Amino acid sequence: MEQKEKELKSKLRLDINRSLLAVCFTVFALIISINPSLFKQSFLVPIQLTLAIPLLLSSMFARSKLAYTTRPKLWDKYGFFTFLVGYSFLINVLGILLSISIGLKFGLTFLIFNMTMSLIYSTFEIIEHKSKLVSRIKKDLLFIILLLLGGILPSLGFY
Repeated sequence: MEQKEKELKSKLRLDINRSLLAVCFTVFALIISINPSLFKQSFLVPIQLTLAIPLLLSSMFARSKLAYTTRPKLWDKYGFFTFLVGYSFLINVLGILLSISIGLKFGLTFLIFNMTMSLIYSTFEIIEHKSKLVSRIKKDLLFIILLLLGGILPSLGFY
């Protein structure tokens, strides 16, 4: 990959992380200022929201190195992993909050729709590059497990 392409890829990933961090801080501030008792209704809401912030920051730092590091694959994997976990936590928080505040159907719809969109994205990526099949299966499986354990099961009241 050319240097210009690496720089663009790095910038785009940083922009995505920056936007997700803004969402995390906004959700956090809104809950604190409007209804802090939401943090007490599910242990996983405050812990996942709190952990999403440093995970997304770590992903930003790792992805900012992509343009100039000598080991881009290492940083890319670390950046993707921290992004995926942080993003999953944010989605879980929003799904749980929807389940608590509006209703279980809305929360579950939100979480399941996120899974579905991830699978659709992966399908297109695999159609474009057959070599990404194993990689996409691993990434989607991790994402779905995180949403199942951190969003769906808590919304259903399993813990």
